[in-house]
Amino acid sequence: MPLLHFDHDGVEIREGLLSPASLEQVKSDIDLECEKLRIYGVRNLEKRFSSILALTRDPTILSIAKDLLNSRVSLVRALFFDKTPEKNWYVTWHQDKTVTVNRKTELPGWGPWSIKEGLHHVQPPLAVLNKMITLRLHIDPSDEDNGCLKVIPGSYKLGILQQTQIDAIVQDTRATPCIVAAGDAVIMRPHLLHASSKARQPSHRRVVHLEYSSFTLPAGLGWA
Repeated sequence: MPLLHFDHDGVEIREGLLSPASLEQVKSDIDLECEKLRIYGVRNLEKRFSSILALTRDPTILSIAKDLLNSRVSLVRALFFDKTPEKNWYVTWHQDKTVTVNRKTELPGWGPWSIKEGLHHVQPPLAVLNKMITLRLHIDPSDEDNGCLKVIPGSYKLGILQQTQIDAIVQDTRATPCIVAAGDAVIMRPHLLHASSKARQPSHRRVVHLEYSSFTLPAGLGWA
């Protein structure tokens, strides 16, 4: 796997970002409160799991986001993913282009709007995405056998893309798999092209997905 640099590629891997204690706390929380995931879904997890709330406030994680965005940051959302033999899914090539905010309002260049699990989602202008960062914190090892993340380094520089453009880029570009150990983090721009295949050997592939932004929202609007 080639060495990736956030400033150039829009993605990099930080090894050993989570301590063994943090990993065990998240696993324990998720196992104990798995019914919450079934009922409430995978969004807004910092409000439901104390271990994930602690991760969102972790000084090391906040420092990484602040340093890479060169500014103070705020949490945009916290998600959780897991591939298992029962839920072995794939994700097609795409960009993460939406954010969650506390209410719907008319703003130039913002839209379309939608509601998912009770939260307002909206596609903001590219300038907002350029001031965002995603940290995918891996609770389990992830490789091509269990459906690890695949990325196209540097693709965020192309801006917001239509699906036909994405398909053409993917056809002509070699993807890079993000192979990580438990406790590692994949740090990326949200609008970097990424995907994941179904696991060839399904097992847990738990990921806590945190998004931060240094963008200052207009008055009256807040991150959900």
